[in-house]
Amino acid sequence: MAQIEKMKSREVIMRNREQNLAIIALLFGASATSLSPIFIRLSDLEPLASAFHRMAWALPILWIWLLSQRPVKKACPTTKRIRDVWLLIACGVFFSIDLIALHLSIELTAVANAILFLNMQPIYIIIGSWVFLRTRPSLILVLSIAITLCGAFIMVEQSITFGHTMLVGDILGLIAGICYAGFILAASHLRGRYNSVKINVWTVSIACPLLFITTVFFGQPVVPQSLKDWSLMLALGIITQAIGQGLIIWGLIHLSTNFSSITLMVAPVASTLFAWVFLDELISAQQLLGMVIVLGGIYFSNRTLSNAGD
Repeated sequence: MAQIEKMKSREVIMRNREQNLAIIALLFGASATSLSPIFIRLSDLEPLASAFHRMAWALPILWIWLLSQRPVKKACPTTKRIRDVWLLIACGVFFSIDLIALHLSIELTAVANAILFLNMQPIYIIIGSWVFLRTRPSLILVLSIAITLCGAFIMVEQSITFGHTMLVGDILGLIAGICYAGFILAASHLRGRYNSVKINVWTVSIACPLLFITTVFFGQPVVPQSLKDWSLMLALGIITQAIGQGLIIWGLIHLSTNFSSITLMVAPVASTLFAWVFLDELISAQQLLGMVIVLGGIYFSNRTLSNAGD
């Protein structure tokens, strides 16, 4: 009996350690991806072209990373393999539409509007998990999301502008958030069967040509014109996509989908801080209050993670 209790205690410790590492991975990954607007602002390239370079520079690194790993063969029924392939394709399609819609939204509406709609993704994820995965949200989860979304709204409230001329941009911002939620749900559904590198490789391999076609369609120049722009695009691909998105996918594999979506809300906080550091943008008292509330919601949700289900 003592031996069984000891084994159970060890399993709990290992599970808690894995959860803590996954939370750290999500926090660092979300912070790395929040550097994307900084790289885009500092570059002379158009946003859609920057999104293409984000995929293009990450692609060879991810393929080298994947090929260097020892393949793990797992018995899997043919129907399940086919379903997994469709889920992997969905990851790439959802992610590319998310980037396209977000960048077009920023051009057609206020940046604050686009950020607000994008960061409503925890709501979309809860609805998607409930409808498609039959995962009913707990009261703690709903409360945590309410806190973080309240903080996010307070952060951008001063810059939000609504009007008929911005309606298309607002709708695109809404689509961006829904598609990012779709990406998270698809990636989370692959947990246990595929590692984070393989999911990221599929995502980038599919998104890269789609973003290239979209960039050319909108007539945006693809080739950077200076060494500075080449360096920024390289950093965008390596830091934001290969490292940042890789950490996010790894965290999604080891954590529940709904709690992961709340942790990813650290992104707007990190973006504000990076804009202050690299772009000399001032942080208002209202933004500071919103940041504290967002971080409080994230802390509250992850503090109760081991005691609450999805």
